[in-house]
Amino acid sequence: GSSSRARGDRPDALAALQAANEELRAKLTDIQIELQQEKSKVSKLEREKNQEVKQIKEHEQHKSTVVVTELKVKLHEDKMKELQAVRETLLRQHEAELLRVIKIKDNEIQRLQTLLNAVRDGAPDKVKTVLLSEAKEEAKKGFEVEKIKMQQEISELKGAKKQVEEALTMVIQADKIKAAEIRSVYHLHQEEITRIKRECEREIRRL
Repeated sequence: GSSSRARGDRPDALAALQAANEELRAKLTDIQIELQQEKSKVSKLEREKNQEVKQIKEHEQHKSTVVVTELKVKLHEDKMKELQAVRETLLRQHEAELLRVIKIKDNEIQRLQTLLNAVRDGAPDKVKTVLLSEAKEEAKKGFEVEKIKMQQEISELKGAKKQVEEALTMVIQADKIKAAEIRSVYHLHQEEITRIKRECEREIRRL
């Protein structure tokens, strides 16, 4: 009787073992499917993050281009204003020069009239003294005029150089700021991707 029960229990135990084996295989298949799904999710997240980083780079590059363009436009506008101011200054200088020439001509007429009167009076020494004095005065005036013109030109060149250097410094600073922002955003996204990968790997190992 005992041997009959033992032979009867073996098929049952074998069937139970096979059922447990099938159940384990089914669970293993489910785990493999879930693992594949997680891998797909990770790949999808990586693609999304790469796309997002690419879009951010393009956006930041566009913003940087816009900033540089605006700076160029502003620089051009400033240059046009500067040119207009220079034109107005030159016009005023031209008017002042005309007035100066008119005054010089008036003085020349007066000088010639004085010489003519001296010649009529028959005083050659007096004429010589007047001419020498006038020659000295003319030389002094000419030197002062050239000195003033050179000082004005030097001042204008220094001002123009300073404006160009300031504009260039602004452009370079804006480029540096935008580049630093892009690098910061890129590093943040790289850290986020690394964190997600680690979490997925831990989850995969747990499964």
